[in-house]
Amino acid sequence: MDAGNGKRRKERAAPATGAASVPAPSAMQEEAPPLPERNGKIRLSSLEDFEEHRQVHHADVRNAARAAPRPTGKPDGKTARKPAASAVPAVSPVSGRRKAATRTPSGEIRKHYVIDTNVLLEDPGCIEQLRSDNENACYLPQTVLQELDKLKRQPAKAHLVARAVSSVEAAVTRGHLRVVTGDYQALALPSSAPEVKSSPDQYIIADARSLLATVPREEPVVLVSNDRLLRIMADTSSGLRSEEYRCSIPFRSESERYTGFVTPADVVPNSFTWEGAYPVFHDHALDTQEVKFAPTPWNIVPRDVYQALAMRLMLDPDIPLVSLQSTAGKGKTFLALGCALEMVLKEKRHKRIFISKPLVEIGPKLGYLPGDLTEKTDPYMEYIVDLMLKLHNEHRRAPNALAATPNGTSLSRLNPKVIQVLPINYTRGRNLEDCVVILDETQNLSREDLRTLLTRMGRNVKVICMGDTQQVDAPFNSPENNGLNWLVRLLRGNPGYAHLVLRGRKSRGPITDMVVAAGL
Repeated sequence: MDAGNGKRRKERAAPATGAASVPAPSAMQEEAPPLPERNGKIRLSSLEDFEEHRQVHHADVRNAARAAPRPTGKPDGKTARKPAASAVPAVSPVSGRRKAATRTPSGEIRKHYVIDTNVLLEDPGCIEQLRSDNENACYLPQTVLQELDKLKRQPAKAHLVARAVSSVEAAVTRGHLRVVTGDYQALALPSSAPEVKSSPDQYIIADARSLLATVPREEPVVLVSNDRLLRIMADTSSGLRSEEYRCSIPFRSESERYTGFVTPADVVPNSFTWEGAYPVFHDHALDTQEVKFAPTPWNIVPRDVYQALAMRLMLDPDIPLVSLQSTAGKGKTFLALGCALEMVLKEKRHKRIFISKPLVEIGPKLGYLPGDLTEKTDPYMEYIVDLMLKLHNEHRRAPNALAATPNGTSLSRLNPKVIQVLPINYTRGRNLEDCVVILDETQNLSREDLRTLLTRMGRNVKVICMGDTQQVDAPFNSPENNGLNWLVRLLRGNPGYAHLVLRGRKSRGPITDMVVAAGL
């Protein structure tokens, strides 16, 4: 419980256990951001940058190899292990990484961990982390299951509960987790204070205390929780200890974990790998193409390799559907507009541009807007006009073709024959052909809304979906359950689809850089 408002709080930190952190899946690795030269050739700022990237992302593998015990030369090939001298794992003073725990002799249990709800929600892998390769035993209070059952009805936490339940089910099936129930009769309160009721925290402590009579006295029962008040109550209970879990893994959606870069062993259509200092593209037929020159559509010079590769995907005629994920200010909409103008006005591949986004307000509702459909949607699409002006002013393009009036010099109103706002509310039943469709803020679309939009696309259509699953504003969406995440989850590996996460060092300005870096 939190001292301020009584709500259960979750704080990220590393457990005092012997488990090493779980390495990221090989197909979801992250890369150090190289920089393009002004002439369009992509290269890293230095080869040392790439070497540093490689070392950082393989640190877990190297540390595990160093910590592995040497063979003893036994005929059966098994490795002898020595019992650890302490229950607390060693921590490197330089890197802060925990060394791999040494397994205790067979049959000997070091600690009995009882896991709280907030730990499961923050890191579903905490069970295997705390077990430390069968070194410790893990238990789940019955009250935690009841709390998860209540939380699953909250849209903002349903995706976290689903991950936690899947982890619990798998651990119980493998015999790595046992559910315990305590003696709740001891929690009966005197009738003189009927307004005071037992909290879930007290039931969790009762569940944990039920283990004291079943385990050897020298083996501690430890309640693992990030709720400080619960830990205080546990420490004051005779025979029960508590520890903070310090290895919480921040939630990352599917569209964040799959960056578009994979290892050579996990190549899928329309993905990238690194070969030396250059990215290599694997097209829809899995043919490899070394990417050495960045495209410059509409005179846009990419500021980093991720922008260059994003434009490479958007301009590829063999990829009809592209999605982009990034934090604020990485240039998703700006690049998409530039590529759309290049394909429609210069290359003449398509005839029109349609732009659509969910009409979701931030903050207090302003109520109904006056005017016709165009006047109602103008406030939501004003940023498109701003970006069009930026594209034409910075890159010296005449706005005649985009202006609503013939030979116009102002973009206050866009020419509907070239570029048009597409209200999502009126797309059902409409067929779009021979056009470029830009779907912005896709994370605010539901799975059903996105399916409705994408099934409206006919022949010769290029669709570019953009968004950030950490900026969900729609009331019934979550970082896990939204249109962008479902798109990546279900279409990844399809020959007609490509996805990329933009990770440039700089965004739209120094304030945005500062806010994103601080995690505000």
